[in-house]
Amino acid sequence: MEPTTFSSFLNSSEFSIPLGQVILFVVVSSICLMLGRHKLGLLVSFCFAFYWGFVFNRETLVDMLGHSTGLYIYAFCGLAMIGLALISFSQER
Repeated sequence: MEPTTFSSFLNSSEFSIPLGQVILFVVVSSICLMLGRHKLGLLVSFCFAFYWGFVFNRETLVDMLGHSTGLYIYAFCGLAMIGLALISFSQER
């Protein structure tokens, strides 16, 4: 397999997301927004995007990047953002 650049990978790749997960995402996000929990809605959106981009399509990313440090940096930053968001929820206004 020849090495590919990131932009050519994005132009030529097709990611699949199961319809059930998309429906779950829309329902949970809608409930958060209807209840006025905007921060929680943003966290739910980020978690779904992180899951779909990293966990669900991990094989595609590993094929493209290998086990390079970029893959671990992406995972660490995503988990750190989730952790920081959870900490901010526990803070008083």
